[in-house]
Amino acid sequence: MEKDKDPEWHLNDRRTRKWMIQCVICQTIGYHADAPEKFFGRYHLVKHFKPMTVDSSGVCDDCRKHQG
Repeated sequence: MEKDKDPEWHLNDRRTRKWMIQCVICQTIGYHADAPEKFFGRYHLVKHFKPMTVDSSGVCDDCRKHQG
């Protein structure tokens, strides 16, 4: 697997890690939907992950919809 496609590579780099989030239920990894337009690694995060929002308990929008 290429490094730019590996979530671990992004998580290990503090410059991209701070913009990544993970849902506590489905474990999907994405990046903060409100991330700035320019930051180190944005190209790769946008290319390989989707923007996400999670609530205060760490649950993504999709899981929250399915929970009812």
